This record gives sequence, structure tokens and C-alpha cells, in this order.
Amino acid sequence: MQRITNKTLAKASGVSVSTIDRIMTGRLPVKRATVEHVLDVAEEIAFHGVGVIRSRLKTEAPHCRIGLLLNASTRRTFLDMADRAHATAEGRHDIRARVLTRHLPRPEPEATVAALLDMAERCDVIACHCIDHPQVHAAVRDLCRRGIPVLPVISGLGCPEAPGLVGSNERELGRTAAWFMSRLAGPEGSIGLVNGGALFRNQGAEEEGFRAYLRQGDSRLTVLPALSSGECDMGAARAVTTLLGKAGSRLRGIFVIGGGLEGAVTALRDARRADILVVGNELTSATRALLRAGPVHVILEHPGLEIMDGAVAAIAEWATGAEDALTGKREIPFRILLSENC
Repeated sequence: MQRITNKTLAKASGVSVSTIDRIMTGRLPVKRATVEHVLDVAEEIAFHGVGVIRSRLKTEAPHCRIGLLLNASTRRTFLDMADRAHATAEGRHDIRARVLTRHLPRPEPEATVAALLDMAERCDVIACHCIDHPQVHAAVRDLCRRGIPVLPVISGLGCPEAPGLVGSNERELGRTAAWFMSRLAGPEGSIGLVNGGALFRNQGAEEEGFRAYLRQGDSRLTVLPALSSGECDMGAARAVTTLLGKAGSRLRGIFVIGGGLEGAVTALRDARRADILVVGNELTSATRALLRAGPVHVILEHPGLEIMDGAVAAIAEWATGAEDALTGKREIPFRILLSENC
């Protein structure tokens, strides 16, 4: 194939050959919008100098140190999210971003505050998935006064200094879980809820949506008080064992909100209760295998990777001058996965 020349790229882009030359050599400035347009065209026609054009944008792009605060690194979900955030930030050409990740071993107020304050010493902006607590609110207010905005991901914060959110429609997710329960768990019996803790706003919204759907449909299923997993498999296993002890043979289904789906399945296997419908929202290679094999029946997946893409995009807009980029909600649709489409 004949090599695509600067002249070919200029014609395809609708700019002069001298403009292409200035972009390629960096000798004279070119408007950023023009360089971005030329890059799009260069990628479409497989121009050999795509890497050079990207580097021109990188050179002119503002620096941005992004702090990323996530739950425990023992959960594959949050390791995958961290990897995606790093890759997404590095691939952008509108900012020169560096992502600094911190994993919280436990969802506790003191540890969360300490992590936020520590990251503020090294970051320009922080994206975080954390509990909603007055101590966390106070820390976010302090960061806001210091000019370090906080963008919640997955789960929001109830303070005016962090009004934005990149996540899914959690109430809708909870109602969808209840839809499956009402049709697959049997006409009556008890349903157990296992959440990561009462301080995650997204999980509270899921539970609210779940209960509301069954209540509005006059369901004869009884939803038991939610038990906490502490966002870990061991905690989820203990919670399921407690539910089995309380409800016995009347337990017809379990909705695992947040982490701990593998632990819940382990407890059911130990109790030889393959008759119980299991719905969760944590998708990893392990839980996908459980969905295919049958112990898990439905996964309503939090799209963690896409949420990271959305968070990095919002931060890039903020870093390049869009002051309100971190204030609104960016809703990423959750996915419904069954054994047949996972």
C-alpha cells in the first residue's frame, strides 16, 4: 500500500499542508481544536504519524493528579476499576493525568477521612467510592475549601460540597432485583437482604427500590431486615448463615447488595440449600462462573469499568475549564446478566 502523506492528511482534514507540518514538527502553535480534528482524521485513515499528533496534544494538555479512593483491594471488582482508571487517564490527550489509587481495607469513617486527607496532599482532585458519614462530610468540606474537589463514584455523598456522582440508577436496580424475586422465588416465603453496610447511599437506594416494588405489587413475600456483610465474603457468609437460622425453610431468596456474593454462595452450599434464588450485583470472573454454573441466578452488574471512564472524562472536563463538570450526575446503565448471556 502507498504511504499516506502529509498532503493526503491535509486534504482529508480540510486544512493546509503547512498546518499539518506545524503539527508534526511542533515549530509553530496550532489551535487545540484543529489538532484534535486532525488526530481524528489521522486515526480514521491510518496515518503513520498518529503517535506524533497525540504527543502534541499531550504536550499542551494540563497536568492533573487524580486521587482514586476505592474499597478493599481484596475484591477483584475494585482492582479492575483501578486498572481501568489508570488506562483511561493515560489514553486521554486532553489532560496529562496521573492516577494515585488508595484502597480502604474497611468501610469505616476514620479510615476514610484519613485516606481523603492523605490523598489531598498529593492530588488535584479525588474520585471516591466511600461511605456517607458526617465525618466524611467534614473532610470533604475541608478539601473543598482548599480547592480540591471530590467526585463520588457508584455511591453518592449527602453533602453540598460533593453534589456530583458517576453511577447507576440504584433505585431502579433494586426494583429490577425485586421483579426477578417476585417471579422466580415462589409466591410466598421470606427474602433476605445482605448489604455492605448501612452507610453506602447506593445500597440504601437499592434496598428502598426492592422493598417498594414488592410492597406496591402486594407481594406475599416477606422481606427480612437487612444484614451487613461488611463488604467482604466472610461477612456475607455469616449473614446468610444467620438468615438460614432465622427463616429456615421459608427462606426463598437472597439479594446480595454490594460485595460478598461468593461468600453468600459458600454458605448456601454448606447448608445444602440449592433451592434458594440468589441475586447479586458484583461481577467478577469468579461470580460469572457461579452464574454460569447455577448457584447465582441473576447479576445486576454495577458497570464499574464504564463508571471509571465516566469519572475520568468528568475530571478531564473540569481540568480543562468546565467548572460544573463535577456537579451533575452521570448515569451509567446497569447490566442484567443471566447464565445465558454472561
